[in-house]
Amino acid sequence: MNRVFLSRFFALIILLGLPLGFFFYYKQKIDSLPRQEKSVKTFWAAPPFKYTTQKGDSLSSDDLKGHIYVADFIFTNCGGVCPNLSQTMSLIQLNFKDDPRVKLVSFTVDPDRDSIPVLKEYADRYGAIDGSWYFLRGKKEEVWKMAEEGFKVPVVYTPEGGTGNEFTHTDKLVLVDGQGNIRGFYSGLDKERMDSLYNNLASILVGIPK
Repeated sequence: MNRVFLSRFFALIILLGLPLGFFFYYKQKIDSLPRQEKSVKTFWAAPPFKYTTQKGDSLSSDDLKGHIYVADFIFTNCGGVCPNLSQTMSLIQLNFKDDPRVKLVSFTVDPDRDSIPVLKEYADRYGAIDGSWYFLRGKKEEVWKMAEEGFKVPVVYTPEGGTGNEFTHTDKLVLVDGQGNIRGFYSGLDKERMDSLYNNLASILVGIPK
């Protein structure tokens, strides 16, 4: 009888102990992850670039040194996330329109169709302010390589998606500081992540003179 009782007792201890062990193990793992909401982490240097704007001028990453910029990837025929991303960028512009230290950069992943006039029309549609929000086009291969190897965000050609969905790309907005370092990635479709972007952007601005 005692032997049966002890066997059941130890079996119960094991059954209860294993879940608790896994709980504390993974809690420790999760707690050790960086929290962008608590501090503005530095990732890696943003890639260099020099492309043409919606006005036909050139803009390079060097031109943005000393400014914070938020970047996204879009194409004007997009029927997926792009309109939402551009609307989100428009709201960022609205909130920081009086601060010349903040810039916005939208890279088209479809430069074959997104000519300068097309980008200009798209920029006007979302109220882009000259000198504040830039829509950039370059050679497709260069832009895609910059996105995937530099910003480390995906761009994939998906013709099976049909018109408006020929390209699958990230919904992340990328925050880059005045030294050209990436400071965060934020889903442009997630309100909580956008709150985090605003907070982190404001924190970085403290260290940049007006």
